[in-house]
Amino acid sequence: MSAEKNDETKFEANNYAKVDIIKNYGWGIRHLQIACMTLNLMCLIIARASMGIAVLAMSNTQQKNTTDIEVYDWDKNTQSLILSSFFWGYVVMQIPSGILAKKFGGKPILLMSILSNALVCVLVPTLAAWGDWKLVCAARIVMGLTQACLFSSTQTLLGQWLPANERTTYTGIVYGGIQCGTIIAMPLCGYLAETSMGWKLIFYVISGILLVDLAIWHFFGANCPREHRWISGEERKYIEAGLNVSGSKYPTPWKHILRSKPVWALLAPQCGFLISFVFLFVDMPTYLEKGLGISLKNSALLSALPYVGMWFGNSFSAYLCEKIYNRGLLNLTACRKIFQSISLFGIAIALVVLSFLGPENKTFAVAALIACMTMHGFSTAGFVVNQLDLSPNFAGVIMCLLNFVANLGCSVTPIVTSKILRNDSSDVSRWRIVFLLMAAICATANVIYLVLASSERQPWDDPNYLNKSIADAEELKPVLINGQKHNEDKDKTEVKPK
Repeated sequence: MSAEKNDETKFEANNYAKVDIIKNYGWGIRHLQIACMTLNLMCLIIARASMGIAVLAMSNTQQKNTTDIEVYDWDKNTQSLILSSFFWGYVVMQIPSGILAKKFGGKPILLMSILSNALVCVLVPTLAAWGDWKLVCAARIVMGLTQACLFSSTQTLLGQWLPANERTTYTGIVYGGIQCGTIIAMPLCGYLAETSMGWKLIFYVISGILLVDLAIWHFFGANCPREHRWISGEERKYIEAGLNVSGSKYPTPWKHILRSKPVWALLAPQCGFLISFVFLFVDMPTYLEKGLGISLKNSALLSALPYVGMWFGNSFSAYLCEKIYNRGLLNLTACRKIFQSISLFGIAIALVVLSFLGPENKTFAVAALIACMTMHGFSTAGFVVNQLDLSPNFAGVIMCLLNFVANLGCSVTPIVTSKILRNDSSDVSRWRIVFLLMAAICATANVIYLVLASSERQPWDDPNYLNKSIADAEELKPVLINGQKHNEDKDKTEVKPK
């Protein structure tokens, strides 16, 4: 049976090689998949981001005697533990989740993730009542474990659904779900925290949102074009013809991936991007409320504004980069390096400016935060799509591998921030140290990327690369001849002295 499938795959590949690749194909099922993937990211990010606001409401001791809402005495160190606990689980499952996504496809893995997060969210209020911050940390660890698949599964799906000429723009749209989720989460959580049910309503509402997303993804999603029941033959041909992406299962070339310099060149910008992003993602509400003296409700609203800038940077950079490349103005590697430099150097500059602003400069500080997050969005046209450039077939595996290493730093970021702040979030001089440290990390990461990066599709991305390597190795070996035969031939040709 497996041989027949291989023959069918080869036959289809040969047929696709013979036809002219359609340059443009209008609206189709791939756009539905883009919408579904964007929604998945948006909903799971809402669940992830909610705790940044919820933890402030859960520990708002000013409400203790004024409302019936349960409030906990959690200091900054405890809050940081709760916020960072998500990344403990997130790091552990990075590589396993990438392997699972490659083996089973992105759809079923994301289905399990969405369902698990919905169940955890609805249980958080009960867990907090039973076990205080310790069980809340446990819940966040479970959320991290089940969300570890989010980006690796999404990259796997993008590698199967996007032809090269559409890759940058639509990847930008999908990852725009991150910003949309955060833009929704911050003001939504701030509003829900002010209701009569207080912070508990945050988790109940988010659980409902996730269940709706679960139903949509189950009904409309698919691992690849060949598995979608509604796709036309013409659109499937359009997607698959130029990709050399196989729908069949074949071994992951781990040895070649781990030895690939272009792959490891992506680690530096991923670390710089994620560490600075997680810092702002987790601590921005605290900085706005405690550092700048803005109320919880207003800080929740203002926390969303920088993500509007990030969404704009994401969409604009993806569109502009693809236009520049498709018109032949710059090669792909140059495009990736330019947009990644705008991102990380821009973040570093914005953080340096922010470090010298305080409560007396609230407007300028918020503007600097918006500029900083806008620059984060430009990374979509940089290292994020660069993974798909190197290997559409194994983009999910690359994502999980690099995410594992980068998130080791992310998992301790809230704790390090707390130590630098010395449990006093109102000390602007301590915030300055944190901002300057993040700026240095971003600038250094980008220099490394500029030196080492490439966008050339790697030879090991070919589904038949391992077989070709074995065949090539065999061809290079000398023909083995019997030692005796060799001696006989030598005797025949040797001229004996008389």
